[in-house]
Amino acid sequence: MLKDAMRERILLLDGAMGTQLLARGGKAPLELLNVEQADVVGGVHRAYLEAGADVITTNTLCCDSLSLAEYGLSERSYDIALAGARVARAAADDLSQAKPRYVVGSLGPTTRNLTLSTDVGADAVAEAYRTVVRGLIDGGVDAILVESAMDVKNICLAVEQVRTVSADIPVFVSAVLSRIVGRVASGATVEKFLEQLPLDDITAGGFNCTASAANISASVATLCDKSKQATILYPSCDRHSSVKDFTSMLEPLMREHKLNIVGGCCGTTPEHIKALRKVVDRWQPRRANI
Repeated sequence: MLKDAMRERILLLDGAMGTQLLARGGKAPLELLNVEQADVVGGVHRAYLEAGADVITTNTLCCDSLSLAEYGLSERSYDIALAGARVARAAADDLSQAKPRYVVGSLGPTTRNLTLSTDVGADAVAEAYRTVVRGLIDGGVDAILVESAMDVKNICLAVEQVRTVSADIPVFVSAVLSRIVGRVASGATVEKFLEQLPLDDITAGGFNCTASAANISASVATLCDKSKQATILYPSCDRHSSVKDFTSMLEPLMREHKLNIVGGCCGTTPEHIKALRKVVDRWQPRRANI
């Protein structure tokens, strides 16, 4: 079980999906590849698993109906989510002989920020989230990852929809950090942000899509101080940073027992995950409410 594994060791998450698909000739919307070129998506999953990832994320970040509307594909949201979960599940199961591998379903922020949006209400966003969640769970994911989040209203609504579909599946939440140390992208402090989350329904909380070592360190420290949930962290790696720079930024947090799941976001590759594998195995996970 995923939760048992989280208690025993730091789990290694995969790296960036979009850039890997683009490098293989993928075109927007990349989520449609789950249906039309599943072998390409599966190839990315396999590359990360072979690099040592314990957990892979589905290629479904933008497969909600609101995001797909731009391509006239809103009605295919469920099918694309289902296909994304199935291709990831197949890759994980195929490489689970030596040790268990897990799949988390990626649930992105949609194209609407509920705090600011005036053209779409909460009911429409809820339906968009719920459709993706149904597809991911029907496809066999082990957890749902509400990721790249910026608006706490969206997060709360997304978590609510997950719980509408499943009362017990683990839910991870990952927010985007601001360039200002100690704040998330919405401008709220990390402490205030945490106060607004439905923590009782969240298994792990954390951050992604930032490359600021100072903000990562300060924000993870606040999260560990203010929350008893497990911690997930998968930052970006900018083009000026090496693989060694990336792992060196993350290892101190593992040494201090502040992480339960760690991986990479924008700019990271199977090479980053392979290097992280060597680091992850040195340290024990954070003791959290899992």
